[in-house]
Amino acid sequence: MTEPQVAAAPTGATPEATVSANVRRLRKNLGLSQTALAERVTKAGVPLGDMATWSIENGKRRINVDDLYALAEALQTTPRELLSAQPRSLGGVQVFEVRFDGGTVERVAADRVETDERGWLNFYEQEQRVFFASVARVLCVRVRGES
Repeated sequence: MTEPQVAAAPTGATPEATVSANVRRLRKNLGLSQTALAERVTKAGVPLGDMATWSIENGKRRINVDDLYALAEALQTTPRELLSAQPRSLGGVQVFEVRFDGGTVERVAADRVETDERGWLNFYEQEQRVFFASVARVLCVRVRGES
């Protein structure tokens, strides 16, 4: 039996309430317990217990930038998705990891990727370019969740 989708934060909610609602929604959509999410966040580099996960989901704990990025990685999404007051269904949108020659890794949510004649790798979401990079600097691109 599948759990019902959890609603997003109401429009006009504070950023903290928006992140709280999105963390809860994505965790439940992935079928994770708070303990399992805490373990994933810890693996992503931010030590977090299940009580802290409960506190985040209930707006009782402030979230710093490190928390936001670790939560996004653990929930297989992007910080932008967690901060969005109108989160999208990830159907059709994939999260890409783009690795650059200097070792930098960027996570990008997009529904289409293409190169152009000038040597740019462009990522689009709903026909709007959301990220681009020089093909010469990109070492690899992989879809999150794939090996």
